[in-house]
Amino acid sequence: MAKVYFLDLTKGHKDNHLKMLEKLVAISDGLKIMEKKSLCALKLHFGEDGNLNFLSPLYVQRVVEMVRKTGGHPVLTDTTTLYSGRRFRADTHLELAKEHGFSFAPVIIADGLFGDEFEEINGSKLGRAFKRIDTVIVLSHFKGHMLTGFGAALKNVGMGCAAKGGKLDIHSMSKPHVVPEKCNFCLKCYNYCAFQAIKKSNQKVEIDPAICTGCCGCMSICPEHAIKFSWSAGGTDVQRGIAKYTADFVKPRKVFYINFLINISPECDCFHTNEPMISPDLGILAGFDPVAIDQASYDFLKGKIDKVHPDIDPQEQLFFAEKFGAGERKYEIKSI
Repeated sequence: MAKVYFLDLTKGHKDNHLKMLEKLVAISDGLKIMEKKSLCALKLHFGEDGNLNFLSPLYVQRVVEMVRKTGGHPVLTDTTTLYSGRRFRADTHLELAKEHGFSFAPVIIADGLFGDEFEEINGSKLGRAFKRIDTVIVLSHFKGHMLTGFGAALKNVGMGCAAKGGKLDIHSMSKPHVVPEKCNFCLKCYNYCAFQAIKKSNQKVEIDPAICTGCCGCMSICPEHAIKFSWSAGGTDVQRGIAKYTADFVKPRKVFYINFLINISPECDCFHTNEPMISPDLGILAGFDPVAIDQASYDFLKGKIDKVHPDIDPQEQLFFAEKFGAGERKYEIKSI
């Protein structure tokens, strides 16, 4: 049975929350995964432009300081998105991270400038930068989600460490396609594609799905946003995909997880706006099992999550993650 350590923020504490976070990490022995002079990726969400509910950089900075005290070298990381916005490409993603206060440690976008750089493990297309990083601390802001019911450690890893092509695998059974009326025949996608999957004729381009590898770099390179895909996967398929990608990511690595049950919004941090919170701040959880820590997080907020997303079973992601070997759902809470 996995141990999940819990810092209750509904109670008064003599120390401030940052010092209590340090205590939580120390008691849960979270930094035992660190080796002196080793590289450590802190996986997080830098927040979407216009959204204020992302994890505060003050918490992240404190974890960075703790890693540095062990002699480790921390980097902050995320991947590009499938949807348009400033996180769609690495250069604008980096600008946004800096604007949101994440300037106290190096920031890398793990799947490259256009989101097409990946390492394939068991069919999962994971950001290539992770190929050289086997020590990871996953910092997750718990919130609701329109497809998975809630998003926390599993989504932060399974979706958040996938390159663009991996996200396409999770979200859709289709390949990218060109919207003819938006295409101006600039041929940037044609010249970009290393697999010669893009064909040109009669002042138009088409993507051959039989050749396309689904890396989705063409989506980032297109200046007219004329390359799209179908969001065809249902909630169960998305949750299964997230679970598989999580299992493929964590098995060869040393990973520690911290879930922040604060600023609990009804929808993902990827939204460009904010909605009223669905719960007061509850606390911070930590542990070495992503399935257990997400199960515990959901159990704390089951009533709230089920109310805002009544048509979704958010425990599907937990079921599949356990089935694929990412962790176990049974846990024991250790309050600090």
